[in-house]
Amino acid sequence: MKNLLILALMLMAGTTFAQDVLKNGTIYKEHPYITIVNNSTELFLKQDWDGLSKLYTDTVKFYDPSSPNKISLADQKKGWADIAAKWEQIKVVKVGYPDALEYDHDPFTVQSWWKVTAVNKKTKKTATFHMVQFDEFNKDGKIAVEYAYYDQTPLIEASK
Repeated sequence: MKNLLILALMLMAGTTFAQDVLKNGTIYKEHPYITIVNNSTELFLKQDWDGLSKLYTDTVKFYDPSSPNKISLADQKKGWADIAAKWEQIKVVKVGYPDALEYDHDPFTVQSWWKVTAVNKKTKKTATFHMVQFDEFNKDGKIAVEYAYYDQTPLIEASK
């Protein structure tokens, strides 16, 4: 019985090593699409909404925890202007480095991590939060979908 158990364990271990390795794509530490994402942050900080808009497709969809629905470019431009109207001393610091993900069967995506700090103009309170962002690119090198994930609590608290 002991020999049978050892044989079974050896067979299971052997099948583990015999499995094929499947590649799903390539990860880039440097890529032109990473530069586009970095430029989008710089344009946001300069409040250059027209320049920023040119990085996106006309049909881009934004997903943000502040809205249960996808957001159009026109509505996002209003949202950017609203941020500028309510917040000052906005700082966005890259955390780590972005990765460009060239998947075999999915859109080319850049994932990036940021630390955001802003002062509410009305209350003078500071909000600090971390954000992860996923930008999906189309074949023309424009951002077609943008997902942002962050905790809204610091923004809400600084607004009180």
